[in-house]
Amino acid sequence: MKPIKTIVRLLAVVVAMFAGFLFVGCDNKETVMDVNTPGGYVEVERDRTTGELTIDVDH
Repeated sequence: MKPIKTIVRLLAVVVAMFAGFLFVGCDNKETVMDVNTPGGYVEVERDRTTGELTIDVDH
């Protein structure tokens, strides 16, 4: 019986981890432009669902 309990516990952990990964999600963004220079960088990202642009500038 012990191996069955171990397998059930392992499956429960795997299901919990998978559910956690689903709820965390990820940004649905694509990089439109990425410019690196010695003085800094410019990165432009577009949200695929809304079309909103995000511009990050560092100098």
